[in-house]
Amino acid sequence: MIFEFWQYLTTPTQIEQAKKMGYLKEAIAMSARADRCQQEWGMHYEKCQQVILQAMTRAVQHRKVLIFGAGSLNDVPLEALSNRFERVMLVDLVFLKSAREKAAKFDNVELIEHDVTESLEWISEGQAMVQAPSTWLDDPHIDLVVSLNLITQLPLIPVRWLLNDYKLSEEAADIVGKQLIFAHVNYLKQFSGEVCLIADRLDIEFDEQGQEVERFDPWWDVEPPKAETTWEWEVVPLGEAGKKWQKNHVGVSFL
Repeated sequence: MIFEFWQYLTTPTQIEQAKKMGYLKEAIAMSARADRCQQEWGMHYEKCQQVILQAMTRAVQHRKVLIFGAGSLNDVPLEALSNRFERVMLVDLVFLKSAREKAAKFDNVELIEHDVTESLEWISEGQAMVQAPSTWLDDPHIDLVVSLNLITQLPLIPVRWLLNDYKLSEEAADIVGKQLIFAHVNYLKQFSGEVCLIADRLDIEFDEQGQEVERFDPWWDVEPPKAETTWEWEVVPLGEAGKKWQKNHVGVSFL
């Protein structure tokens, strides 16, 4: 707990909403959980890296690669990407010290703090507005784009923020959640290079006996693209969060 508090105090952030809306706090909490759940999360990380390597071979050229949701970099095959591409652009709202240290080993790797929704400035002020992202769409040298375990996370903090801090109705907040997912899919489809989407498709909660308790649609009733590859990820092992545990179905789409 002391270390996590120290991380919060010492992690630099360029985007105001990273601290204001709780993204930095969430990143630190997820980093701590990843350390506690190395076995379960490690298998998921390996799968993600394998898919990114596959996507790399699908790219016609290898000038720039752009990864949204790079975060901890645990699920990014950084050395392989650095060796293959002229420039590696890793995008997220927050990068902790461990990620910064990994990236610093490669001269052609850049960490970019950016709001991929391009809407948080308005949402943080209570405006239920979602705009169409456009950053990097005018760069013809981006040959591979990866959205990495990101799209189903995009609505979570903004919707909670609007509900709790601005008393937005559940119906209106639900629309914002859907719009954030729609906007991200449409954004990805506009890139001219190869595009790979790695994301949860179904979240299932179980009790201590392994009986299914509840299913969640992480896509907010938005129909996801067809998955070409899938696997299961025990994202919340038994004992991590009380007497229930959670398994997510992860899918890969090439857009």
